[in-house]
Amino acid sequence: MPGEFMTLEEAGKFLNMSAEAIKLLAERAAVRKNGDGRMLVKTAEIRDWLHRGIKDFDLSQLNALEKDFGEETMMVAPLLDPKCIKRALSGVSKSAVICELVELLTEHGGVDSKHRKKILAAVIDRERMCSTALADGVAIPHPREPLTGIIKKTRLVLGLSWHGIDFESFDGKRTHVVVLLCTPKLNTHLQILARLSKLLRNPRMRVALCKAQDEKEVISTFESFEKELA
Repeated sequence: MPGEFMTLEEAGKFLNMSAEAIKLLAERAAVRKNGDGRMLVKTAEIRDWLHRGIKDFDLSQLNALEKDFGEETMMVAPLLDPKCIKRALSGVSKSAVICELVELLTEHGGVDSKHRKKILAAVIDRERMCSTALADGVAIPHPREPLTGIIKKTRLVLGLSWHGIDFESFDGKRTHVVVLLCTPKLNTHLQILARLSKLLRNPRMRVALCKAQDEKEVISTFESFEKELA
């Protein structure tokens, strides 16, 4: 895993971008020079660029990202709990839906309810940076940094909406599948983020999720489509 700073070359490899493009981004980032005179950029800034750019990653880039941050593939389906799935979201706005999912997390996700406000604030603050909506009706809200000490193990909370929610997606489409992602470690966060992005870009899967008759069918849908990725 990277440290607090990366060289421009390391950052380019991390983001699959040319050194020239990274230099342009670095002009607005926290930079310094190491003992060899090479420019260094803050890893936290790189993570933010990654979150903003993952919507444009192709399958090979997502595969590389997933492998870079995990020696073994981490499957999504086993992380889903029927009690943390809401097949018909009641919220009609981004903030209302996030509140709804955080409520599920603290009620049924093994996270102490005393942390609800802190988790909610962390997810909302991340959304203020830029929307976590991807494309084609998918959003993966999450805190900017892993909530170490609050989140003991990776948690997913899934919400579905036939009507759709305005999640401020870059493609202007309404969001129908929302997955709240909370992890205790950065590498796990990026690994699961890449895997979810791969899975949910499949239109057949998105339709199957919204048509699922119950929570168990939602989980079996993830299982089926994850087998296709193998």
